[in-house]
Amino acid sequence: MTTETQIFNAVWSVIRRRILDRGVSATELCENVIRRLGRLHRAEGRLRAGDTVLDQDNTLLPLLARATSLGISLYHGNRRIASTSALGVGKPGEIGGYADAELVDVVLRKREIFKGSLKRNGLVYLVTARPLYPTTSPDEQAPIGMIEAFQSEQTFYESLVAAARIGVEQRTAAQEEAADGMEGVIHFLDDVARRLQLLALNGNIIAAQAGEYGRAFRVVCRELGTLADRAKGTVTDVRKLMQTMGLEAGEAHGEEFGRARSGAAGTSEGDPPLSV
Repeated sequence: MTTETQIFNAVWSVIRRRILDRGVSATELCENVIRRLGRLHRAEGRLRAGDTVLDQDNTLLPLLARATSLGISLYHGNRRIASTSALGVGKPGEIGGYADAELVDVVLRKREIFKGSLKRNGLVYLVTARPLYPTTSPDEQAPIGMIEAFQSEQTFYESLVAAARIGVEQRTAAQEEAADGMEGVIHFLDDVARRLQLLALNGNIIAAQAGEYGRAFRVVCRELGTLADRAKGTVTDVRKLMQTMGLEAGEAHGEEFGRARSGAAGTSEGDPPLSV
C-alpha cells in the first residue's frame, strides 16, 4: 500500500530532477551570454569578458537569475567572484568564498557538469555547475572558472507551502461564494414551496365551501400541493449535494426549512380521488 510519505518522495524526486535540469539550461544560457560580451581572459587579477569585468557583477547575473528563477554564481578558478539570487531561491553565495570540494573535483578537475545536492551553512541546496573555458575549445585549455545555478530546498519548500496556502484560501473563498449562491437558490425554492402550500390550503378551503361547484378547483389545489412537495424535495436534494461538496449550509436554515415543511402538512392528504 502506497503511503503519503512515498507519494511525497516520488513527487519531490520529479521536482528535484526538473530543478537540476533547469539549472543545466540556466548555466548554459549564462555561458552563452557571457561569451557574447567578448573573449574570456584574466586582467589585473579579474575575470573579464571582452571589456566587461565579471567580478562582483550586479547587472548580468541578476537578469539571468530573474529569467531562470534560480540563483547564479560565477567562479574565477575555485573562488566565487559574483553571485545573485531570485525570489524563493535562497541567499546568494559569499563573494570571495571558495567552491565546495565536490564542485572542484567534478567541474574543475574532471571537467564535467555537476548535478546534485550540497550542504551550505546548514541548508541543503540543489546545485548545477559547469566548467567555464577561456575559449569554445575545451580540449585546448583548462577551465578558467565555473558557472553555478542553485536552489535552496528549504526556501523552495516554503514557497510551495505559501503557494498551497494561497490556493486553499482561494478555493475556500470560491466555495463560500458557491455556498452563498446555492443558499440563495434554496431560499427561493423554500419560499416557492411555502407559497404553493398556502395556495393549496386556501384553495381547498374555498373549494370545500363551494361544494359540488368546487370539485374541479380541488383537483387544481391537489396539483399545487404536489408541486409544493416536489419543491421541498428539491431543497433537500440541493442540501445533500452541498454537504457532498463540502458546502454545508447553516443549521438555522435547516431548522427554518423543517418548520416550513411541518407548517401546512396534510393540506390535501386524505381527500378522496376526484375527477373533473
